[in-house]
Amino acid sequence: MTNDGQTARRQTLEEVSDLHAKKTHKIAPLEGCTPALERQQILAKLLPSTGLLLDVGCWDGSFQQFLHGVSYVGIDINRQPLEKARLRKLDVIVASCDFLPFRSELFDACSMIEVIEHLYSPEKTVREIYRILKPSGAFVLATPNFVNFVDRLNVLLGKNVAPIDHQHIRFFTWKTLNQFLRKQGFELEVRKTWFLPFPTRRMTSKYQSWRSLMKRAARVFPNFDECLLGKWRKVNGKNS
Repeated sequence: MTNDGQTARRQTLEEVSDLHAKKTHKIAPLEGCTPALERQQILAKLLPSTGLLLDVGCWDGSFQQFLHGVSYVGIDINRQPLEKARLRKLDVIVASCDFLPFRSELFDACSMIEVIEHLYSPEKTVREIYRILKPSGAFVLATPNFVNFVDRLNVLLGKNVAPIDHQHIRFFTWKTLNQFLRKQGFELEVRKTWFLPFPTRRMTSKYQSWRSLMKRAARVFPNFDECLLGKWRKVNGKNS
């Protein structure tokens, strides 16, 4: 893309006004939203090295540091982390993922990392992602695994895995996530794993050698993984 083209796109992005996002960002949580860089690194390797990428729920744009060649655009409803992204000269805007302010079939790829579990209407968001992706466009996604090892154990012990103040309102297993995305017009291309939180998340985070072992364990027992990660392709004619 020429410099004139990049300037024009940036001006267009800066002119976007999303009233829903302007209202919602005022109550968007700031705590507990720091992105996990390992997840970003895993998903970045699944994306093309050219074209235009939309990062839905981009937070501070940290995902961009792992991308090579692809042009980056990010949206989020929270202005505070977006200011950090703008300091790094990233193309980011305040926008709601329910109504992506872009023309159809504009993007070559889309990412949505730890976002779908927060959405009231994930169907609407994924339909919008389908709309703005080019034919056979790539869609990478990460979301917590509702049946990971720790939460399975907590359920058996009668503990509440989603307390009333929990920010997550949607819960997926690998089967339900894949079924949901297939219904919205996406076909699975690659499934990835992260780590198995055994015997506790704290231990897995504290000891790096144990964490490395649990990464290997997740490849053997993917349904116990901490997170669901994968790459899907837009299937033409599957979504009205």
